[in-house]
Amino acid sequence: MTAICTLFVSSCDEQTDDGLSVTLKSGNVTAEAGQMFVSVTSSTSWTLYMTAEDGEDGTDWASLNVTSGTGNKSNVILTYEANDGEDSRSISIVVDNGRNWAKCIFTQPGLGQQGGEEPLPQPELDLTKTGWLELPAMDDPDLGYYSHSFEMNGQKYRNYSFGWSQTDLVAHWVAYPLCSIYTNKRVNRTDEWAYDPLLGPEFSSAPFGGYGGSYARGHQVPSADRLCCREANVQTFYGTNMTPQNNGHNGGIWQDIESYVRNIANKSDTTYVVSGCMVKDSQNFTQDSDGKKMTVPTAYFKAVLRYTKSSTLSTWAAMAFYTEHKDYPDNTPFKTIAMSVDELEDVTGLDFFVNLPEKLGEKRASELEAEDPVTNSVWGL
Repeated sequence: MTAICTLFVSSCDEQTDDGLSVTLKSGNVTAEAGQMFVSVTSSTSWTLYMTAEDGEDGTDWASLNVTSGTGNKSNVILTYEANDGEDSRSISIVVDNGRNWAKCIFTQPGLGQQGGEEPLPQPELDLTKTGWLELPAMDDPDLGYYSHSFEMNGQKYRNYSFGWSQTDLVAHWVAYPLCSIYTNKRVNRTDEWAYDPLLGPEFSSAPFGGYGGSYARGHQVPSADRLCCREANVQTFYGTNMTPQNNGHNGGIWQDIESYVRNIANKSDTTYVVSGCMVKDSQNFTQDSDGKKMTVPTAYFKAVLRYTKSSTLSTWAAMAFYTEHKDYPDNTPFKTIAMSVDELEDVTGLDFFVNLPEKLGEKRASELEAEDPVTNSVWGL
């Protein structure tokens, strides 16, 4: 039994009777060198290899980072060199489980066959229809809006959503819920740096081994906020959750803010957070570990919406932090970098907690966003 599918950049659906298949993630393939995800579906062990198509010169221009495994695997990486010829070239990617085999054909165009620029992959979920309270407005046509979820104890949880800029190669913001469900430690930090599978190697930044200029790989959703299970923590190490951040800022004031927000969330029923960075007018750039250009942010921020049922605390409260991308003195008072959500909206141009008025009404939502956090004792500033 065999299954064969010929393609350029789209997925193939054919599989053998026992469910064996190999597919390529849709993406933009040009004559330039690049990478693409390969997915294997199998209920048993398998081997993966490449063969030259009839009349081709071989497979030395392409390689796979994984050639064997067991069960399903969605993040095998196909790496291919630049095609300096005028004509296209193809290879077969074959998966074999010892009883059956299946293949897909990958074709790379030549220099005379270049297409136009490929748009970002379409998200699986329309975030504007979810009503999630952590989400800001999503009205920037230059960003792609995506969301990650995970399963724990048989239940599905949302992890984080983000507004991705392919131009800057960073997420302008990452939004997520936070409470003890997420922070109760059941696993250790995984450090499994990876491309974001929603975007693949072509569109996701590469966080392997750090960034040029000795920048830290600064999390927007902290790893420590997602220690409830392995899958949740692994997702915090995707390239889309990282920005190139000065070590002093990342391990200093930013880490202090992360710890503070996590402590607030652990004392609340649910806290909704938006972490983000400012890249407008930045004149500083670096490279990810693939050599792709990244914009270095000029500032960072967090918007925080807190809900608690406790009769001794305000039911709802909102506040924000804004820091320039620089080192801050140790023990910098939080009140010097705290502000109302309205003030942060003026600075960033973003509309935070866009679904809050529907939950509480326009009047109460406006009051929360205008509140000075220094005057509200629940924040302990």
